[in-house]
Order: sequence, then C-alpha cells, then structure tokens
Amino acid sequence: MPRAAREWVPEHGFEAFHREDLPARIERNAGLAADDLVGAKPIAFCRTGGGAYTYRPTPGGVEVDAGVDAEACAVVELSEPDFSDFVNEIHTASGLAMAGKLHFERGGLEDLQRWEPALRACFEGRPIWSKDALPELIDEAGQTLDLERSFSPEDSDEEMRRYLVAAGFLHVRGAIDRDTIDELGSEVDRVAHSLEPGTGSVWWSTRESGDQVPTRINYLDRDSERIKAMCFDERVQRYGRLLDRSLRVCDDRLDGPMVFIKHSNIAQGLGDLVWHQDDGLGGHPVMCPLMQVGVQLDRANAKNGQLWVLAGSHRYSKHQMAWGDEEGQPVVRIETEPGDVTVHFGDLYHTTPAPTGANAGRRVLYFKFAEPKTFDAIPVGAHYNDLLFNSGADGRVATRGDTWREGDDMESFQSQRFEDRDASD
Repeated sequence: MPRAAREWVPEHGFEAFHREDLPARIERNAGLAADDLVGAKPIAFCRTGGGAYTYRPTPGGVEVDAGVDAEACAVVELSEPDFSDFVNEIHTASGLAMAGKLHFERGGLEDLQRWEPALRACFEGRPIWSKDALPELIDEAGQTLDLERSFSPEDSDEEMRRYLVAAGFLHVRGAIDRDTIDELGSEVDRVAHSLEPGTGSVWWSTRESGDQVPTRINYLDRDSERIKAMCFDERVQRYGRLLDRSLRVCDDRLDGPMVFIKHSNIAQGLGDLVWHQDDGLGGHPVMCPLMQVGVQLDRANAKNGQLWVLAGSHRYSKHQMAWGDEEGQPVVRIETEPGDVTVHFGDLYHTTPAPTGANAGRRVLYFKFAEPKTFDAIPVGAHYNDLLFNSGADGRVATRGDTWREGDDMESFQSQRFEDRDASD
C-alpha cells in the first residue's frame, strides 16, 4: 500500500488497542453486533511474537478477554501493523488473505469473514446489513424512496443528490446525446479490436469457444484522446460531483477511465462480477467516498448483463452474498438505454450477472470520482489494490496490466510503463 495512505489512519498497538481503546468502542457499539452474532462461536486474534485476545458473542453484543479460548473456532495470527491495518480497514479479511498476510492456527478465512461485519460494527459503529432487519429507505426529507425511479437532466442537482445519498445509486435517462455516444462507442471498439491477449491494461476472459476477449479495459485515455476529454465533459463532471463539489475525476489513477464489455458464454475469467463493493479488499478510509459514473453505450437488460444494485447498502457492513441470496431484498435491476448515466457509491453492493442472451457485447464507460485525499495517498498510474492482485491459473483473479509496489520509484515506474505500452503497439 502506498505509505502516504497510512497518514489518514491512526496506528493501533495490539496490546494498547485491546486494553485502552477497544473497551470504550465495545461499550458504545457492541449492541449493533448482537443480533448478527447469534449462533457464532468465539474467535481469537494473536499477535506475531506474543499476545492474544478472544472475542466472544454475548446477548448484548461482544466481550473480549486476554488469551485464547479453547472454544474459539478460529485463531488468527497477524503482525502488529497488519492488525492495525485490519482495524482501520486498510485491509479487509479478503485483502489480508490475498496479500498473504494471514496465518490461521485454527480455523480459516471463512471464520474471520463470519465475524467481520460484527467487528466493523464494534470498531467503527457501522450497522450491519441484514435481510431480516431491512432498513427503511427514506431520503433526508423523510420521503420513502421509489427504487424504480429514474431522473432526467432537467431534474435539480439537489433532488438527485438526496436520492443518491439515500439509495446509493442514481439513474439519469438521456444524459448524453446520441452523437457523443456513437463517437465514444467507436473509440471503444477501435481500442478493443487493436488488443491482443496479454497486452495492455486489460482484464481478459475466455469464452466457451476458447476465444479470449477483453472484458475490462483500463486507462482508455492512453489510447483515445476523445475518451480522455470525456473525463472533463461538463455532463460527466455534473453527475460525478453531485455528492460533493470537491470530488475529482480519477483520470490518471485508480485505473482511469475504463470500459466494461459484457460477453455471453464466458467460461473463465472476470467477465461476470459477483456481488461486491469496490473497497472489498480494503482502503475504505483512503478511497471513500468513491463515486462510479457509468456512461451507457448500449441498451442494458437481463439479456446482455445489466447492473444490479442493493439499494441503501452503502451505509452498512455486509456479509458476502452470492447470486440468489438477494431474494426478498431491495435489489434494483437497472434497465438503461444508450446515453443514460448511472451513478453509484463504490461501497454499494452491486453485481453484473452473466447475460441470458447470445452475443451480448454490452459496453459501459466508467469514470471514478474521489476526494482530494485519495489523490494524495495513491500515486499516478496506481490503484489501491495493486499490491493485492495476482494472476491465477484458474483465471478467476484478474492480471493487472500495471502494478505499482511500495518502494518503487514512481518516475521510473511511469517511464517503464509507457515504454512497455509503446513496445506492444
């Protein structure tokens, strides 16, 4: 992780946190975790080199005692800095595991993930999303949200902002004219057709036919001046900054302007994204609020793999959710036309299931917006997750085209990055 990111969070010594800091947090927040922990077994954390504490469910929430309880379902060993990063949400359990920073003397990752929303509730006072206790979705004015509502460019920014804050997403119809959409689509097609598997800042997937296809192309601005200019188009800027005028477009980091291309019959790769949030590996205090502005180049529906969102979930800690688990919850399957714009929080649970029809080919451009602190913490050309991504033989983990590592000289890295790009042209 870029060292600058740690400037935004306190350091927690393992013993001091458990003896001096955590008791007050538990007294204040543990009630938020009580219902979620019904039936859960205790879990213990050990510091590499010595020291351990067991977290145990109680009718009122959580209690913590020194040592390792014999009934603990998992004993998680972490270095002191990694434990501090976990408390601060610099790394989530999944992020620590992917980075190879977790050791289990007992149990495994699933046991830690079972506890993670309750731990977030205790540490930060963040409530836990539960389909058994769904939140009432109302806006700042106390109005119940119509989750099927869409907006038009003529609606006021304040009205759209209120809806976005409450629902976590927004759908604006006819936000971009057709001529602009056709230009952007032509640019996306030109770049996509110029690529060969293994080249560029691209996520590749394999279809059942064996063909490799690009499913996500990052940093499109490197190959398209038209798409680069779109980062600062007044319409994209309007929707990206609805939440706060201080937000800036991430044109040169966090993967820059990118396109998702939905293909049918994907057999291997990240062509179909499961339920997730964009800081699922960590980085919440560094990246969030993160706004995703999606410029729709094609019609989106179930046949070509539309965006689904779990309305209101951006304000909550959440258990992992598989396709099918959303039954009975406030899920919105957003149907769009070319020129529509969607906006959603990175913390909102969202997914893009596989297309149900043949030859999907749906394209959507995304422009991310973040606070100035994100630009201070994450260097040009880097993504927060760069340290955590690995290529997997099963194809389920994307290979990142660019990888920045802590300690790298950024000037040399950037120079080499563009040399590599030019060599592949």
